[in-house]
Amino acid sequence: MKQINNEEMKKLIDNKYVQNSKKGLVDKYDNVVGFYHTKNKRYIEDKYVDIAKKLL
Repeated sequence: MKQINNEEMKKLIDNKYVQNSKKGLVDKYDNVVGFYHTKNKRYIEDKYVDIAKKLL
């Protein structure tokens, strides 16, 4: 898991790589995405961080 910032997270949601559901964050195939947040930081699976960096 890698740290992701708010701007990168917003890009993933806007481009529909991940979306919020009652199961938590899911990808376009409805698979649950590994996501964890603390008070100040957010962590998500490595491949989604790599995708977000390419989108910026």
